[in-house]
Amino acid sequence: MSRSSRLSQVVTLCLPILLLLSSACSLRPIQPSSGGTSQQAVDGPISDAFVPNQTGNWSLERDERAATEIVNEQLVITVTGPNTIQYATLEDRIFSDFVLEVDTWQRSGSPESSYGVLFRMQDDGQFLRFDITGNGMYIIERHNADGSWTRLIPDWLPASAINQGLNELNRLKVIAAGSSLTFYINDVLLAQLIDETFASGTIALDAGTFNNGNLQVSFDNLIITPGS
Repeated sequence: MSRSSRLSQVVTLCLPILLLLSSACSLRPIQPSSGGTSQQAVDGPISDAFVPNQTGNWSLERDERAATEIVNEQLVITVTGPNTIQYATLEDRIFSDFVLEVDTWQRSGSPESSYGVLFRMQDDGQFLRFDITGNGMYIIERHNADGSWTRLIPDWLPASAINQGLNELNRLKVIAAGSSLTFYINDVLLAQLIDETFASGTIALDAGTFNNGNLQVSFDNLIITPGS
């Protein structure tokens, strides 16, 4: 698949509008590169401070609705359009059991916008998602092969541990050990659950809009420690 055709690929999904109703939106997937680099299992810890020429092999793409780029030693996702998710995949690395931690903060946009981590991603767009919002909500869900979403918690839920507002730092943490999944925000336990759907996959950082566009989110200080 060429890079240009990957940019134009769109998968239609349904996402909940916070505190309102469901609305169709477009997911802008960035698939692992087909440029000859095979995906590999990870043996040791990965640390990424997004220093130019020292970063991991992230898929950095842009079009008229969204962009991902490395700016000022941060991975920055900008989403100009409404009802859009943009994500950057750490290519050619497969993770099964792991501990992931990353700093993130919203730089601009509606407080109902979401951002976080996609993990155990499959080639055909299946993945698990852990996102928070600027107004203190979080979601844990699975995107299935048929394009549907399965929520692994009842709905978007409030969490007092989330630092709300623009330029407020939050540290996300995901622990995946077999089918057991554990989620933290700022070292506060949010949820522990079981999901046996995907045993391994790639990891991505994402940001998404609902009714309003012009979202910008930064990520920094990523650490991924593979399980034994």
